[in-house]
Amino acid sequence: MDCSVGHVTLAPNTPAVHACASVCLATQSCRLYCLNFRPTGNECFIFSALVTQNWKGDPDSSVTFDVCYSTWYHSGDITHLVSSTAASSILQHSTTEDKAVDGFSCRQVPHQCFHSYVRSGAKSWWRADLGIPRSVSRLLVFTRNDGNQAAHFSNIIITLGNSTLTGQNPVFASLDSGVTGQMMDFIVTTPMIGRYLEFITSPQLFLVICEVKIIS
Repeated sequence: MDCSVGHVTLAPNTPAVHACASVCLATQSCRLYCLNFRPTGNECFIFSALVTQNWKGDPDSSVTFDVCYSTWYHSGDITHLVSSTAASSILQHSTTEDKAVDGFSCRQVPHQCFHSYVRSGAKSWWRADLGIPRSVSRLLVFTRNDGNQAAHFSNIIITLGNSTLTGQNPVFASLDSGVTGQMMDFIVTTPMIGRYLEFITSPQLFLVICEVKIIS
């Protein structure tokens, strides 16, 4: 799996979960730790990946773990309720719109992020269908973090409502400047209710979303 930070074999007869958690806490970049339980010594694996309850596992990896614990948990997370996603044109076949809500994000780009670019003066956009109108109070957005300094998340309007027409729902939040390599935190004082969550750029701008966490 990507974003490996380290691997430690724990001493036999030690409380494995607590010992591995201590290793994670002592590692600045740790966001996920996993264990394999072995009679000769439990194995502790440390990762910097952002993982939520929505992650189904890595289909391309033969590596499995007995148990994993993520530091990126929120009790109000409703991202797993997204029933479908849609978007403007996708830059590459491996950067599909579902990447933004698959529950896993790392430094590798573009295959772990949604990545769109629209020419001819049009706007890039990404939309999540929550199935039914739901209350949303906060959005956490993980932007591109592979060292590329170009602002691939800039001049954004975020809307939430019940219309499927791009740009026709009430504004949830907006961002005028460009950012890269940051976790963006959008909070509203009064929760908004809507079925369709949408990110829209100004014309002819890239839109890269590596992970979105939707919080009720």
